Amino acid sequence: MYRATGRTINQSIIRLSQNRRIVNPSAYSRRLTTIEQRATQLNKKVTTPKFRIQERVATRSTLPTFRSMTTATNEITAYKQSPFVQWKLFPDFEKLLGECKPEQAIPVFQQLINEARDKFLALEKEFQPTFDGTIGQLSELEDEISRAYGLLSHLNGVKNSPELRETLEKIQPEFIKLSLLMNQSIPKYNALETLKNSDEWNKLNSVQQRIVDKSLRSMKNTGIGFPENSPEKKRFNEISERLSQLSLSFNNNVLDATKAYKRVVKDSTELEGCSETLLETLKKNGEQLGETEGFCITLDFPIYGPFMMNCSNRALREEIYKANITKASEGAMNNEPVINEILCLRREKANLLGYKSHADLSLSVKMAQDIESAQNLLDRLFDASIGSAQKEVEKLTQFAATELGMTAPLSPWDTSYASEQYRRKLFKFDEETISQYFAFPKVLQGLFDVANEILGVQVRELSPAELKTNKITTWHDDVKVFEVSEKGEVKAYFYGDFYSRPSEKRSGAWMDTVTTRTKHLDGHVTLPVAYLICNQPPPQSQDEPSLMKFRDVETLFHEFGHCLQHMMTRVEYPDASGINGIEWDFVEVASQFMENFCSEPEWLNRLSGHYKTGENMPQEMIDALVKGREFLSGMAMLRQLHFSKVDLALHSTFTPPKSSSDKSVFDLDAEIAKGTTLIPRLPEDRFLCSFLHIFGGGYSAGYYSYKWSETYSADAYAAFEEAAQRGGKPAISQIGTLYRDTILALGGGTPPSEVWKMFRGRGNVDVSALLRHSGLLAHK
Repeated sequence: MYRATGRTINQSIIRLSQNRRIVNPSAYSRRLTTIEQRATQLNKKVTTPKFRIQERVATRSTLPTFRSMTTATNEITAYKQSPFVQWKLFPDFEKLLGECKPEQAIPVFQQLINEARDKFLALEKEFQPTFDGTIGQLSELEDEISRAYGLLSHLNGVKNSPELRETLEKIQPEFIKLSLLMNQSIPKYNALETLKNSDEWNKLNSVQQRIVDKSLRSMKNTGIGFPENSPEKKRFNEISERLSQLSLSFNNNVLDATKAYKRVVKDSTELEGCSETLLETLKKNGEQLGETEGFCITLDFPIYGPFMMNCSNRALREEIYKANITKASEGAMNNEPVINEILCLRREKANLLGYKSHADLSLSVKMAQDIESAQNLLDRLFDASIGSAQKEVEKLTQFAATELGMTAPLSPWDTSYASEQYRRKLFKFDEETISQYFAFPKVLQGLFDVANEILGVQVRELSPAELKTNKITTWHDDVKVFEVSEKGEVKAYFYGDFYSRPSEKRSGAWMDTVTTRTKHLDGHVTLPVAYLICNQPPPQSQDEPSLMKFRDVETLFHEFGHCLQHMMTRVEYPDASGINGIEWDFVEVASQFMENFCSEPEWLNRLSGHYKTGENMPQEMIDALVKGREFLSGMAMLRQLHFSKVDLALHSTFTPPKSSSDKSVFDLDAEIAKGTTLIPRLPEDRFLCSFLHIFGGGYSAGYYSYKWSETYSADAYAAFEEAAQRGGKPAISQIGTLYRDTILALGGGTPPSEVWKMFRGRGNVDVSALLRHSGLLAHK
């Protein structure tokens, strides 16, 4: 998944307050699913408020002042020397790590905020009804704010610490106020409206027009229509600030709850089924957490996932499973009240803007446009999957009873274990044996070969000498820096942070932006730089590489797809460059598309090899992995559909409880699960308390986007399959160039429906491609 959706000040703040650092579901959760009854279709059209904008006198009361307005010049410019601000392409992370403490960082950001506010209020008086007189005027200012704030956001994810948290808690409310000031600017809004209704409008290119249209819509949804000093505006701004705080609290509670749990097992016989490699991993996990004896099980996925799939100790699996589904649901880290307040405030905020629900507001700016369209896709996929999923559960249950001695029905803590044993039975290979053929260096080179041979993009790692010469530093010794080129021209760079560090790094995988491709007034072009963050197991020793599970390989390809779309953009307006400005339910297309290469026999052979002997992956193993995308695919589809349905219901029809007798979020989750959860859930299931995507990330009323995008990514890959049948490698190269020139190049500057038509030659998407790839087409 990716975390950054834009580089305006408002988007930059969303980027930090909604930490999008979650395991991407298309790679990590090919397991189980559930779903809800068809949601009641909304037949009442909701309209936004009519805007009657009057000029206001610029005032400083919108933001508290941290300093006297007579501050000396040297104090004003002091923040410019901070490593948060003083950099171009590559921040000095070594220096940054030494200046993140509150007493160091907070004054810097206070000065930055004050200067940004002062500059904006000055610019407000000079806005002209032209593109350069509005969007262009703000570009440099927004860039400075976004870059500095983005560093704080990034370090919070990869070097989390109490000091960073304190800095964020102090600074974030003031950034929210600054965001609201800039996005509720009446002079800016009126200048853009005047531009749109003037002869100048037709002089703008299509990208500029789209940026202006999206800016106006964003300002409407940020409360520009509320009269100055009105109760509505005051309340809207209070809600915005509070929601950012709640999102941060939700994330911190999940992180703290995950770190707080550990189960130490002294006797290895209790861990029967776990391989020697896994036992060694559990032992080292304990040593890192201060346990000198035994094997330590924690809830971070690189530990939790393999344990649940391999340990035959049913009672211990039950214990660990229950700990996982109830994390962040008790005591000081209880996220239930946080969830309820978030849902209440999101609905109230949407109502203030004239929408019936948060879901209506969220969908209005996405490709789907409305709840009904999103729900229709989910229902169609459900109808295509339920029959297959039911058969899969029957076979899995029968296997567990006959081969594993488990009584029916299966319990939820049995599913991962039984599925892994069933997969071994069918395909002859266990996950750990397979991982011995996925040495990280080999996989990485295979990924870069795909980029080169299919898309014409070259990637190379910068050497230590080059890093030193160019004064490029990183936040951890394991981090690598890569250069991206095309036809001999350097196009971009990216940082790769690939290994898990549970003590300081959030779980999951994500891509984020460091810089965005921008052409400045002097003609200079800033190149895009990205972060690619994963959480695969680190090397067991200096002599051995990191051995990747197949899902880790898929995740790497997924996140690199996001990076490609950011780095290979040809749009030079930052608001629409790369991933910026792309509709939320289309932005996963480029990432999900790349996963398909992991199921191609030719590429599997090229990116694999035994980590000790170098021998090729056995053909049987390749065949098993190719067939594996269809393994329990109905159950995996239902799992994602369940999350999507719950998300839409919570944000459209659900009302948070006002008393203990009212329906809770967990009641709604359980009610929806009755329709589609084929393995009984536990009444105490509190997964929602750690559902970071929708409560701590940017996917609220948008989780359906994964499946929406996946229909397009599957159809996009079908174009390559058709090319291979039509003309082999030359035809594949040709369609790869077209993909690069459309999906990867056009960013947020062109509506996704138009981008799709340019690439696929038709406006509609063929859903059958996704069903065919998943082995579900025959069950329609």
